[in-house]
Amino acid sequence: MSKVSVVGNAAVITSSLKLEDIKLLEKYRPKALMLMGGEDGKEPIFRVGTGAGTINEYGVSFDGETRDEGKFATLTIVLNTDRDIREALVDNIGTPVMMLNKVEKAAADVVDEVKNERKEFMDSINVI
Repeated sequence: MSKVSVVGNAAVITSSLKLEDIKLLEKYRPKALMLMGGEDGKEPIFRVGTGAGTINEYGVSFDGETRDEGKFATLTIVLNTDRDIREALVDNIGTPVMMLNKVEKAAADVVDEVKNERKEFMDSINVI
């Protein structure tokens, strides 16, 4: 589950997924980073990825990682509000963060699956 930390006028959204794992899924299983919906349940309604560093009702794009050994994906946004900070965060990013949590929960198993498949394939390669 992701976390939101506030320091001054900045909020840092920290994913429970590592930045490198999100990049791995972008490459090998991009659908694992999507929530599907719509009338037929097959339309992408929310995506998680890497790049510009944005968050909105359609997705989250992480542009950094924690400075510790975990290297979890991060996104820093600037907050300019006179309101209670918690209320402002709920109103501005509450829904996208809840959607992010759903993607993270499902994607964690897929990361392990992709890593195992890659290892299995790498082990089967015989370079002569």
